[in-house]
Amino acid sequence: MDFLNDTKLCTGCGACANICSHGAIVMKENEKGFLKPVIDVAKCKHCGLCEKICPVINFKSENFASPKVFAFINQKENERMISSSGGVFPVFADYILKQGGIVFGAVYDSEMKVCHTSADNSNQIKKMQGSKYVQSDTKYTYRETKSALESGRYVLYTGTPCQIAGLKSYLRHDYENLLTIDLICHGVPSRKVFEMYKKELLEENKDSGKILEINMRDKNYGWGYKSTETVKTTNSTYHTSADNNVYHNVFLSNLSINDSCLGCKFNKIPRTGDITMGDFWGVDDFDGIVNDQKGVSVVLLNSSKGKEYFERINSLQSVFAKELPLDFVIKYNTNLVASSKPHRKREKFFKDVIKGKKTLRALKKKYLTPKKRILKRLFKTIGELLKKTVKKVLSV
Repeated sequence: MDFLNDTKLCTGCGACANICSHGAIVMKENEKGFLKPVIDVAKCKHCGLCEKICPVINFKSENFASPKVFAFINQKENERMISSSGGVFPVFADYILKQGGIVFGAVYDSEMKVCHTSADNSNQIKKMQGSKYVQSDTKYTYRETKSALESGRYVLYTGTPCQIAGLKSYLRHDYENLLTIDLICHGVPSRKVFEMYKKELLEENKDSGKILEINMRDKNYGWGYKSTETVKTTNSTYHTSADNNVYHNVFLSNLSINDSCLGCKFNKIPRTGDITMGDFWGVDDFDGIVNDQKGVSVVLLNSSKGKEYFERINSLQSVFAKELPLDFVIKYNTNLVASSKPHRKREKFFKDVIKGKKTLRALKKKYLTPKKRILKRLFKTIGELLKKTVKKVLSV
């Protein structure tokens, strides 16, 4: 079972922990802050089932090699505004709920840690909306999904491509009443780095309260690069632009993402989910009229099932959908077909994270401050020293 210890391959999807009926595998954070399987050798029966269902080793998508692609806008503005882009998820979630079904997605728990859970009403769906930008613990939701499917309920399961692959590997065969939606994924950041960020945010603002809500992509000031992060605590509310947010800076530079994300076997076409959803970057170059700064999504129909569900949704009057060329979408969103490239100082960054002696803001300055800015500061400092020296000489 050495494959379970290869941190550069394991995505932390949790399929192995879900399949083990002996309770020999649990998901725990490693020193970098990523969930990995840990085996209790005393409980292990050496059945090999965990290896058989590992998606990294065994998964192969049978979805379309050339999926149809659409620009998508949920015309219920209240739903779209609390979504990261065009509001795809709540439309499909609402449809599944109306069939008496159940929805699985990522939420913040009571400790503001990200995990997957189930929802059977619209209030719970709202908690699943919006990007979380940290690795989610799927816990035992694969088991819950199987139980719901076998009882005849419709199920919608959303997650990163590796989590969808993990679910499908765990289930081992398709269910007609299961719909899966994967995300266009840049990579999942470390849970440890996320904890550093939350702790420092409170300390920097001298806030002794507790974080209640985090909206990574608040659209009240615009969508995309204009979005801000909003954090609500028991004492106050903080807004930070995406450009100036230390956590976003570290994440988007690929310093804090998982080892497996740097060589992801699931960021490709055919996709893992029946449907793929993500931001429609490049929308202005395609049709600027569509962009009202409230969010536009792209939707890929990856299977016959995905196409069928989309046609049902598209028949509703509350959505806007316009077909797009696949190549155009890939041009602006390369993570559809390729992994994010590692930052050249990523390993040094994590060594500092593990040591725990520097703040995340200090690490950002250390690893992300452009050389030109450093030189500019250096020349400025030298200039000031020269001025002081000249004044001193002249005053003698």
